[in-house]
Amino acid sequence: MSNECYCLDPLLISSIVVYHIRHFDLIWNRFLSYLMAALPLLLLSFSAISQQYQVGFLAVRGEAHSQAQWAPTLALLNQRFSDHEFVGRHLTQQQLDEALSQQQLDFVVTNPVHFMLNHGQALNWLASYLDSHYGQARASVAGTLWVRADRPITKPEQLRGHTVGAVHEQAFGGFLLVAEQLRRRQILLSELKVTFQGYPLDKLVYDLQQGALDVAILPSCLLEDMASEGLLKQEDFRALMVEASSPCVRSTPLYPGWSFASVGNIEEPLLREITQALLSFELAGRAQWGASVRLDEVAQLLMDWQLGPEPKPLAHWALLQQFIEQHWPWLAGFIALLLGHLLYHSRVAVLLHRRTKECEQLYHQVQQKEQALAQARQRTLMGEMATGLAHELNQPLSAIQAYAQAGELMQDPVKHQAAFSHIVEETERGAAIIRRFRQWATQALPSAAPFELADLCQELIVRIRPRADALAVQLALDLTPGTLLSIRPAIEQILNNLLSNALDAHERRLQVKPTHQGWIRVTLSQLAAEQEQSGWQLIIEDNAGGIDDGIISTLQHNLPASHYHGMGIGLLVSHRLALRLQGQLSLSNTEQGTQARLVIKESE
Repeated sequence: MSNECYCLDPLLISSIVVYHIRHFDLIWNRFLSYLMAALPLLLLSFSAISQQYQVGFLAVRGEAHSQAQWAPTLALLNQRFSDHEFVGRHLTQQQLDEALSQQQLDFVVTNPVHFMLNHGQALNWLASYLDSHYGQARASVAGTLWVRADRPITKPEQLRGHTVGAVHEQAFGGFLLVAEQLRRRQILLSELKVTFQGYPLDKLVYDLQQGALDVAILPSCLLEDMASEGLLKQEDFRALMVEASSPCVRSTPLYPGWSFASVGNIEEPLLREITQALLSFELAGRAQWGASVRLDEVAQLLMDWQLGPEPKPLAHWALLQQFIEQHWPWLAGFIALLLGHLLYHSRVAVLLHRRTKECEQLYHQVQQKEQALAQARQRTLMGEMATGLAHELNQPLSAIQAYAQAGELMQDPVKHQAAFSHIVEETERGAAIIRRFRQWATQALPSAAPFELADLCQELIVRIRPRADALAVQLALDLTPGTLLSIRPAIEQILNNLLSNALDAHERRLQVKPTHQGWIRVTLSQLAAEQEQSGWQLIIEDNAGGIDDGIISTLQHNLPASHYHGMGIGLLVSHRLALRLQGQLSLSNTEQGTQARLVIKESE
């Protein structure tokens, strides 16, 4: 055997090394590409790993009862969110507060006061529990004051000096609500021997039953539930301050019920899904949770009891000092402006007070002047009454005297009887004058009402026509139909007086001139549109020779009663009534006689 030496070519060796290096790079790059492709799946798988949430329940009747009560809600959450786990922790109020402060809970189910007092833990109310007794969340919590039925206590005022048991000083449905009602009845807690027994509530009921407590403050429906569970007899107890009938005996009004709240910063999508799940949850055909309710009444109750977190200050002294240093010129100007405004306001107040006193003095002076003016008007009215009455009664009295003297001289019984008939007529005429005068002086005008003025004129013409025919006086009418809003009796009296005066003038004219052919023309028309007020104009004309210019001047100047001498009570009354109706009566002489113009405006 020969010894052969096998030597490798260096070039070959280098080629082999380069080949393996390149092959290794390919393998490594492919591994990295596979790893990057699988990384999202790995992340998704890690995110899909079940997350555990701690749910704290306030166990008012002990852990076993709380587990049975809230087991359906926990089962719903675990079933609906299978990728998460919801674990229930049933705690007393003190344990629940400690767990919240140590951030050991993700959700909490508690009463409204506990919810309000823990706003510092960033609680977010998701839904409100629908109580099985009241079927609602807005009004489902109340408190009841119970005593043993064999005790002589029947009124809350008898509680002073007795031992009163409650579960906790911040228990909403038990202590706070009942204590508030006692305070409103002027029963102070310092007058009672209040003792807080702690949870569970069942122990408080048993202490009352065994006589360890005189009175117990319990949530409404608790005693009824224990009686239905066979733990006691409800007839062994008596409630005080019983409110109106409801499913459970209660001593207070109803307040909002329990809530399901989240703690801290939990993802918004999860909170929304949990809320939807709770709102749609039904058990035995009855909804278990409803929309969250407002807590205005609970907040007011806490304010009355001075509970709740202290309000944070709006600003620190350092920030306030810095602000003053930076803006002191503006602040000084504002303060100066404010002081100037206050000084000006004070000056205005002083001047106003002074002007007020002056106005009061002027007011008293005006009242005195008005009283003096009223007395002067009364005296003027009395003068008008006396003057008019004396003048108007003078005619019938003179006629009575003449007829009486003629009757004494007559021997014929027929003429004698006629004279006495004229005396009776003149007597009735005088009585009519007095009645008309008294009506004008004493009676108030009636209310304004719409009426047909043309119809009124027609009625008056029909009324005076017999007398006009006897005097051979022709009556002419030119009437525009229309409605007037005024006082019809007053208008009727004015027109009647004017027509009667015209006939009287014709009668006097006939005595002077027997061949006189008289006429009276009545014209009724509506006021022109350019007048300030709507109304009517009525003109009564005659050819009886006119009247004295002094009477016309007297009416135009509205003079006192002494200037009405010779006018007669009829014309005086007509003028006064026209003024009271906010109208105007004017007289003027024409070529043949007299024209009376009456302007009547619509009443307001």
